Amino acid sequence: MKKVIFVTILTALIFSACKETETGGCIDASAINYESWADYDDGSCLYQCDDPYATNYNVTTNYPICEYEADVVFYLDVPAAVYFTNEGIPFLDVYVGNDLAGTMPANVGFTSTVLCDDLDPEPVHFIYLWENELSTTLTWTVRDLAGFIWYSGTDIVVANNCLSLQLTMKKIKEYQNSH
Repeated sequence: MKKVIFVTILTALIFSACKETETGGCIDASAINYESWADYDDGSCLYQCDDPYATNYNVTTNYPICEYEADVVFYLDVPAAVYFTNEGIPFLDVYVGNDLAGTMPANVGFTSTVLCDDLDPEPVHFIYLWENELSTTLTWTVRDLAGFIWYSGTDIVVANNCLSLQLTMKKIKEYQNSH
């Protein structure tokens, strides 16, 4: 009987010592710390964006995304500013999608192109952020305080560039005629 108990204990010890343990690590082959020997993903994967136009170029992160940005400026020309003044509209809100990007006085018009590095406070300036593409589309609307849309559009935004959008009287008429 002692031999049976001894053999049983010895067999149990041998099988428990041979039991394979799983090893965690990074199992994503696109990660910079990919571990081919790992049995399961333990959340330790690290990535680097290799696009020099991305804001996170060569930055080590725990997500596989390249991040981009561009400057955007919206401003009125003089005829549009005169029109809004005559209509009694004091301010215009610029929306990107459903998000408010900024508010500008509707009575200030510009005779020349406003660039993104212009320090004049009347135009709406903002930085637009997106992921994984060198360029993207920007869908926008310009509304008065009552929510009436005066302008809308979709434009291409390119990483590290300035998108300068002049809101003209002509664009008001085009929008009104199309809606």
